[in-house]
Amino acid sequence: MRGRSRSRRRSRVTLLPEIEVLRKDLEKDVVNKRIKDVTVRSATIVSRHRNRPEFVKALTGHKIQALGRRGTYLVFDLDDDAALVVRLGSQGTLSRETASQSLGRHTQVAATFTNGGALHVVDPAKDGELFVVSRTGLADLTELTPAGIDPLTDTFTWPSFSQELRRRNAPLRGVLKDETFIVGLGDVYADEILWAAGLSGKRLSAELSSQEFRRLYRGVQEVLQEAVKQGGTDEPVDYADDDEYESGGFIKVYGKEGLACPRCRQPIRKDADDDGSDAFFCGNCQT
Repeated sequence: MRGRSRSRRRSRVTLLPEIEVLRKDLEKDVVNKRIKDVTVRSATIVSRHRNRPEFVKALTGHKIQALGRRGTYLVFDLDDDAALVVRLGSQGTLSRETASQSLGRHTQVAATFTNGGALHVVDPAKDGELFVVSRTGLADLTELTPAGIDPLTDTFTWPSFSQELRRRNAPLRGVLKDETFIVGLGDVYADEILWAAGLSGKRLSAELSSQEFRRLYRGVQEVLQEAVKQGGTDEPVDYADDDEYESGGFIKVYGKEGLACPRCRQPIRKDADDDGSDAFFCGNCQT
């Protein structure tokens, strides 16, 4: 496609808004369903269990009572004080299928339901994880308590937000991507938030004015709320195709090198960030 830089594809569930969109979408279909059969292709994805049969036994027969999210983990509340915890991999997703649907090339786990239908765990990179624990034991899992702010559920004020930015005193893009500060923004939403705030990702976080802190704080809230409203950054992709994706329609700068900035009409630029990732921004109106 001319005028557009095609970036490395990012799964719709590697970022916090995408995971929340997936949770809300699945909740309507899986809650109150009972699991009839479970198939596990690779022991790696259920490695917290001694073996695949142990995981299958722990999950089979349970009824899903609720579907929640803790940071970037999905938590299925089951009956009998059990819970299924799902950490989707870097290219992973959960796919609703018919009970008779054969397992796709990248499907690692499949659960069928007693009243029809199935849920497939698609994990091309094989870096996801599933495990069953007691619901009371969830509190002991530190990974389910994010160190950073969950911007979709946590209440945080702009004074506390700006205070933490001053304390860190590092380039803004890196701070926004730091999971100990804010959970699940990644490259996509870091770039979108910086564009919304009109700020360069190379600016040091301690050097912002009060007005700029407010713009960045507002940008975090507005960009993520819009992302959830719009259903995330992209549509599900066929992993057999290639390693690229097209951004969602609401995306302003990410993956759009060479196209006109929606605000000032100057070309969007792409530069390599300090961590080697591609940063997309407007060099004219982001200062």
